[in-house]
Amino acid sequence: MDKAALLWLNQDLAHPWLDVFFTWVSDRISFALPLVLLLLVISAAQFGWKGVRLWLFLAVTVGLADALGNVLKHLIAQPRPCYEFYELMRHDLAARCGANLTGMPSNHALNFFTAATLLSATTRSRLWALSAFAIAIAVLLSRVYLGKHYPSQVLASALLGMVWGGLAAWLAVKYFSFAGAIRSHSNQS
Repeated sequence: MDKAALLWLNQDLAHPWLDVFFTWVSDRISFALPLVLLLLVISAAQFGWKGVRLWLFLAVTVGLADALGNVLKHLIAQPRPCYEFYELMRHDLAARCGANLTGMPSNHALNFFTAATLLSATTRSRLWALSAFAIAIAVLLSRVYLGKHYPSQVLASALLGMVWGGLAAWLAVKYFSFAGAIRSHSNQS
């Protein structure tokens, strides 16, 4: 099932425009970094210094999620599909797979779902939640489309990210005044 879904998405839905889009969405430098900076600007504009503190808390939370993902990759050590099926997916092995041989969890999916859950829980804004989860889902799909991860790997990573982000949001609201103030501000808007 996992392999069939991967190959269906990768081969049957393959299109040059989707190749470009999903490659861009999966890139940390051209997609994630500008998105992080845009998030800083928007949160600072909407919530002031409390928004900057939320952004810093988010950066630390996602950094810890990334570290957790790297530890789990070494413990679980599931192979990446591009190493198992690259000849079927018509892709250059070195360009698609990268150096890391294992793919569980997908740090991209883990990080984006952590961020989406934390932002939606602390801001209580439908716009923030819908935007964050739409981006996270695009990243999740990109990892399967590019052959970097099996669907089960990215779904497990997304669930782990939601748990990690939910725990971080709970800690932020309970122990940090800026998060409670942002929730109150969002409820009044």
